[in-house]
Amino acid sequence: MSQCVFTPERKDTEATGMNVGDATGTLTPSERVSRPLRIAMVHTADRGGGAEASTLSLHLALRQLGHESFLYVGTKYTDAPHVYEIPRHRCFPGLLRTTHFLEDRFGWQYLYHPWFRKLDRLFPTTIDVIHFQSLWGGRLGFADVGGLPGLTRRYPSLMTLRDLWMVTGHCAYPAVGCNRWKTGCGQCPDLNLAPAIHHDGTARNWRRKRTAIQSSPLRVTTVSNWLGEVVQSSPIFAGKAVHTVYNGIDETAFFPRDQAAVRATLGLPADAMIVMLAGQSVEGTSSQGNGAAAYALQALKSSERKIFLLAVGKSSSNVLQQWGREGIAVAFQSDPRQLAEYYCAADVVLVASLWETFGRIPAEAQMCGVPVAAFATGGIPEVLADGVTGILAPCPDAGALGRALQTLIDLPELRAEFGRAAAPRAKQLFSNKRVAKTYLKHYEEIIAERQTTANPLLRKSSL
Repeated sequence: MSQCVFTPERKDTEATGMNVGDATGTLTPSERVSRPLRIAMVHTADRGGGAEASTLSLHLALRQLGHESFLYVGTKYTDAPHVYEIPRHRCFPGLLRTTHFLEDRFGWQYLYHPWFRKLDRLFPTTIDVIHFQSLWGGRLGFADVGGLPGLTRRYPSLMTLRDLWMVTGHCAYPAVGCNRWKTGCGQCPDLNLAPAIHHDGTARNWRRKRTAIQSSPLRVTTVSNWLGEVVQSSPIFAGKAVHTVYNGIDETAFFPRDQAAVRATLGLPADAMIVMLAGQSVEGTSSQGNGAAAYALQALKSSERKIFLLAVGKSSSNVLQQWGREGIAVAFQSDPRQLAEYYCAADVVLVASLWETFGRIPAEAQMCGVPVAAFATGGIPEVLADGVTGILAPCPDAGALGRALQTLIDLPELRAEFGRAAAPRAKQLFSNKRVAKTYLKHYEEIIAERQTTANPLLRKSSL
């Protein structure tokens, strides 16, 4: 039976149920890195959603702490230092076309990517540890779980799960109420969930992941306790200890600013009640009209107060059109400092996410000292301290979310109190430096474990 290991609680956060570990991330003398580590991180891309932002932030934070981090991605978008796109090379003529045909014909995901199996050829010499992040993405993908056993046997390895793709037969977020991932998938209720497949190959995909993980000596972390409990109940990860390390937020970009000054800079109305939407609350739509954006708009329209809507994201114009009242649509912000200014211009950030393994939007908002009204789903109740830095509502009760928003609108003193509490708490939990130091502890431990098991004398003396 698998064991779920979480970081210990601090007394000052016991009321929130958080497992936050050492809030400063300070290494003790026995744990301090004796030399800079060389870390190979692997992820789908260096820009995109919250997973990409968290991975890139960790990579940069490790380098700022004096370590040599190298980030290998399926697709490279930024000019960040030491980020490399994994080259896709041909093997035998026609082999890749054949595998892609089989994937389309049978619903098999990422069947054979030879460049991933030979990923170590890209690494500098003397890499100390591989840190795997998300291994899915792109139309044809970039990774191949069949390559994990070989890579993890060569190097001490850690895998961070940021969604549920590794525990399912195809999707990153299962359909509501679907627990088939606990028994092997098959007969999938929704093949269109991302990453979509055309035919039901979920049972085979699930078995392939289980074989790969069970054959791979690696440590597992998740970005919330909630996700850790899900992974612990997955047969794919049976026998693996699961540790929680929250996503990091760049404290040099996300911090409180003077609201009046920021509004003047951005050209936003000085005296308006500004409510901000971002992430799933803007992008989350569905053909049935019951996506996160729809719930956010229902909550907003239930308010009796005149609201100026600040929608940020690729679909912000569509959301503003559906809102039909005062507001502004802002394009997706790839610059975290610019995004932070929009947070700081808002009175409240509204989060109507239906699925969140962590909750980056409420974390960033709190880092900026802005109170949040959010659905209590996934990892959000760990990120947002209900009644301390914001208000949680049952998911997916749009009426309850609207009432939470109305409370924050009606009580300026409460907003100010929550805002003052939000920034120091969020910095304590989610600062890049703290998160990077927590991962360094894991790296050191798995390196030491590998050295012990590789040394017959040490192995014998420990029996």
